Amino acid sequence: MSRPVVRLPWAVLAACLVLPLAACATVPPKEEEAAVSLCPPTRNWVAWVNAMPGPDAVPTLIVEGEVQLPEGRQAALVAGATDRMSPPGQRFALALTPGNNVGGWQKVRGELRPALTTYNAVIIGCGEEAIARIEDVTTAY
Repeated sequence: MSRPVVRLPWAVLAACLVLPLAACATVPPKEEEAAVSLCPPTRNWVAWVNAMPGPDAVPTLIVEGEVQLPEGRQAALVAGATDRMSPPGQRFALALTPGNNVGGWQKVRGELRPALTTYNAVIIGCGEEAIARIEDVTTAY
């Protein structure tokens, strides 16, 4: 006795071929997800040099801004290289690390001590890109 031949519509056959392939789709590793959110939005950047006189006074470059952090992250500004310009530019890096913050807009502050008394600009970097350039760097005497 022979079995009856079952003819399936093309749509059903196509679905049977595609479903196993969809199950093999790769999920991006967590490092790639972190790289997407590596540089969060920022705003309100200011920089100034505190060169006020006094006992043990040392000129200090102060940089402040706001960073929109995801929950569980904290931010810090880390002083970097000084450019060879006249007057020079100073680089800072925005570093994100795990933390117990609730997220949202957070103030971030970085200091460089001892500092020069005059800067052309302060450049804030995140990863491989410059996210802010502060050209109005004042000095308080």
